[in-house]
Amino acid sequence: MMQTIIDTPETLIHYAIEGHLSNPALTSLLTPPSRPAFLAACTEIEKGYTAACAATGNPCLASGCSCEGEVCLEPLLRAGSEYQKHCGAEWAKLFVDGRHRDAGWKLTAAGYAGADPRSAS
Repeated sequence: MMQTIIDTPETLIHYAIEGHLSNPALTSLLTPPSRPAFLAACTEIEKGYTAACAATGNPCLASGCSCEGEVCLEPLLRAGSEYQKHCGAEWAKLFVDGRHRDAGWKLTAAGYAGADPRSAS
C-alpha cells in the first residue's frame, strides 16, 4: 500500500472526505474554537443514522430501541466509512478556511497519512 503524503490543505481535505480519518483526528486539526461546530455537525449526522435505524422497526434489542433521542453506536458501526465520509465533509467546510486550521496541522496530519483511520486519534 502506498503511503499518502499530506502536505497541502487540499490533499488533507480529500483524504478526510474519503473517510480515512476518525473524528478525534479531524478535531485535532482544527483550532479549539472551531471544534465545537464540527462536533455538533457530527452529532447531527449520528442522530440521523440513529433515527433511520429506529425507523426500520427492527431494533437491536428485543425490548426496542434504547436510544430514543440519543445517539446509538450500532448504526454508526454498520455505516462504517460512510459515516466518516459524512463527518469528513462537514470538517472540510471548516478546514477550507485557514482561520479554522490548527497551527500545527501539517505536523499532526503527517502522523495520520497511511494510518488505519480507526487508530488515528
